[in-house]
Amino acid sequence: MGKSNAAFRVRRRVFLSAVGLGLSAAVASRLSNVALAQATPASKRFLLFYMPHGAPPEHFSPQVMGSDPTQFSLSAPGVGVLGPFEEQLKAYTTVVQGIRYPKGASTHEALKVALSGLNGAGGTSLPDDSVARVTLEHQIAAGLNVRPLILGACAHRPFGLDHDGMLMWDGTPVVPEKSPLAAYDAVFSGISAPKPDTGPDPDVELTNSLRSLTEGELQTLSQELSGLTEEQTKLKKHLDAIASLKAGGGGGAISCDSAPALPALEALRTAAAGQSEEFFLKEENFPMLLAAQLAVAGAAIKCNARQVVAVQPMYTNCEFDFKFMQSSGPHHSLLSHTSPQADAYPAKTLQVTARQAFGKCQRWFMEQLYTHALAGLLEPDPADPSKKVIDNTIVYVMSEIGDGAWHTTETRLINTQGPDGVNAYIPSVIIGGGGGALKPGRVVTFPQDRPAGDLYLALCQAMGTTGTFPDSTGPMAEVLA
Repeated sequence: MGKSNAAFRVRRRVFLSAVGLGLSAAVASRLSNVALAQATPASKRFLLFYMPHGAPPEHFSPQVMGSDPTQFSLSAPGVGVLGPFEEQLKAYTTVVQGIRYPKGASTHEALKVALSGLNGAGGTSLPDDSVARVTLEHQIAAGLNVRPLILGACAHRPFGLDHDGMLMWDGTPVVPEKSPLAAYDAVFSGISAPKPDTGPDPDVELTNSLRSLTEGELQTLSQELSGLTEEQTKLKKHLDAIASLKAGGGGGAISCDSAPALPALEALRTAAAGQSEEFFLKEENFPMLLAAQLAVAGAAIKCNARQVVAVQPMYTNCEFDFKFMQSSGPHHSLLSHTSPQADAYPAKTLQVTARQAFGKCQRWFMEQLYTHALAGLLEPDPADPSKKVIDNTIVYVMSEIGDGAWHTTETRLINTQGPDGVNAYIPSVIIGGGGGALKPGRVVTFPQDRPAGDLYLALCQAMGTTGTFPDSTGPMAEVLA
């Protein structure tokens, strides 16, 4: 019933839009029939989020209740870095414990191979920066035949991209878009909000309705209209606009009827008015830049305006002072480098207060991700109203290292000189249903580390694509449905 109602709404909207534009009822009917005939299931979407400098495991790793991996708490350990997902997203969340990055990636430099699985010569060193590679998000985008939206909040130093910012690659390093304003305009240009006095613009509505058609289908539409010169003339500007949008990387039907209003973006727009491009790389603007970029990312995913989106906050070795959230000090050298400490003998248990400030910083990243992007994905999918957007989406949260003080790129036991220790895993969190392709709501732990490439193969498979990761041994079946 839900799909029938959705199909009826699509057909009716296309028909009324065409009539409102002045097309004849007969042509409008043909338009709606073509649009309905070409309807496809809701697109799967993929969102990558990078959390810089790892996380202290005593504040990050979920607390599993007994031996059942589906019974766990995201907020129990320490300050609960993953706590913001507990109430609304735990059922959609899988935490993977026990992946490793390629050998030779022994510190923050792992950033450059973390998402590609590329080994250096002999498999024991990092490859030179001149060696081509393609990272997870770009491989998924290529498989879907779309262009990914790559966003950054101060993702590189003001002078430009260097080795500390090279997270994403498409053969060569990719420079993220630094301006949320530019990103929003690129994604949602041509989609207008309804006019308050005159109602929806029929030109815009018709263009939006026709975006679900491929280039071949647009040709079919033109053939349907052959001989009706007047109607063809009226449609030409819409067909041209659609072709331009598809060349821009949208890849499918934009399911929102109007451009979304994003408060975080509008706050940034006000602050950035009259400023130079340098505004978008200044440390003091980082919190509002990240909020706005995440808002754009969430809206692009929700509206199916981009099927693949990635957000990179900061770069490795970044020394931004997190005083804005009462954890004063440089994020890299002071906060992330805080060493684990133990209580006095004989207990020798790990002190969860020792790295509380760093844990709070990493929780702040998760709060921003949830508030500005993921909360909106809990709403009905405009392209598939019987489901939530998150049901058709895969969100992957990662970092370049595990423990910030020990700079781990594989699982390592942090020993406190006593009976208890804690495993420092590389942060690896999957959120979403992936259109039914994933098995969420669990903690997956590997006693022996698996290559990160195995997980990436599984994520590619869940997105309906294939991938190539040199360190992989096969798809990680444990996360798949």
